[in-house]
Formats: sequence, structure tokens, C-alpha cells
Amino acid sequence: MKFGIRIFEKRECLCLTWPAKILILAFIAVASFLLFTRFPVYLSISNQLKGQYLVLDGQLPDYAIEQAIDIFKENNYKTIVVMGGKLPSGHYIAGKKTMAEITYATFTELGFDSTKLVLIKGQTVLKDRTYISGINLKDWFDEQNIDHAEVDILSVGCHARRSEYLFQKALGRDFNVGVIAITDKGFNIKRWWKTSNGVRTVINETVAYIYAVIFFHP
Repeated sequence: MKFGIRIFEKRECLCLTWPAKILILAFIAVASFLLFTRFPVYLSISNQLKGQYLVLDGQLPDYAIEQAIDIFKENNYKTIVVMGGKLPSGHYIAGKKTMAEITYATFTELGFDSTKLVLIKGQTVLKDRTYISGINLKDWFDEQNIDHAEVDILSVGCHARRSEYLFQKALGRDFNVGVIAITDKGFNIKRWWKTSNGVRTVINETVAYIYAVIFFHP
């Protein structure tokens, strides 16, 4: 009688053939190329509804506010809604405590009619800031007894798609949400990997959008 413990044993397994490996590598290469070059452009596509309300969320660059005025004049919007939470820094110098107030002041400084502006001050938010802005907008609509409207979110670059998605979630089925994507002048979206600002922005927004679509639940 023999006793002992076998350390190794022979097993049969299936291995990919060389054509199969080449096919898989080709698929990965094509998918990576599309993700690398086309997905940031997808995140920056406009879907304008031309409804009653044009919404600006967060602290936007001055050129975006200037374009917002032109867009308002060219379409039949009723009101521009400016939103944004507390400034992380600079409020002692600026004399404003929220991003919404900075945006509001920029509009009036540019000569825009303040009677067509609505100011919604936000709070300090550590998580899901865009969605919370959507909730704040929904609260304002409720206060005005507005239960249905078409809203266009004005955003910059590849933040646009996520803004549209999260505002729609926050406002619900009775509201239609579109988006206007202003070109981000900080980098070329089609050559985003050539600048550090482009790399940071595109990677952050890509990860944030995938998280919002797959993992985020209100």
C-alpha cells in the first residue's frame, strides 16, 4: 500500500488559438481607440430643447456666461436660472458667498436684465453636487407651483452629458431636460491628451459619468 500527497496533477485546458488572440487584441484596440477619441466628444454633445428655462449650474467661465446671453436672446426662454453652492475660496475678496451669486453679478455687470434672472443659492456639498443642484431646482419649481417645464442646462465641455442625466433624474418625468454644451476653451476636446488640463478633465468626467449611469441611485 502506497501513501503520499501529490503536489501536482495533470489537467487538460482550453487555450486560445493565435487567430483568436489576434481578434481579441484587435477588438480591445478598436474599443480603446473609440473610448480615447470619441467618448469625450459624446460627453460634449448638445441636446437643446429651447424650452422655458435656461439653467447655469456652478461657477462657469465668463465666456460661457457671455454665450448664455446670446443664446437667451436667440431663443424664447422665459428665465435664466443661476445656481451654485458656497465658494471654496475667495469669498472674502469677492464679497459673494456662493457661485450662484458670482454668476448673477456677472450677468448684471454685462447688462443683462435682472428681472429675467432667478438666483438659487446652494449649500456646501461633498458628494453628488450636480444631482443636489437638480434637487434645489426642483424645490424652486415646487415653490412656484410649476409641475411641468422644459429646461436646458448650459454646461461647459464634457460635463454636459452628466449634467443632463442627473438633472433629469432629480426633476423627474414631468420635466424635460436638454443640455447646451459650450466649448471648453481650456483644451481641444479632439486632442485632449496633449494638455494636463484636458487629461484631468476628460478622465474625471468619464469616470464620473460612468459612475452616475451605472452606480448612482438617489
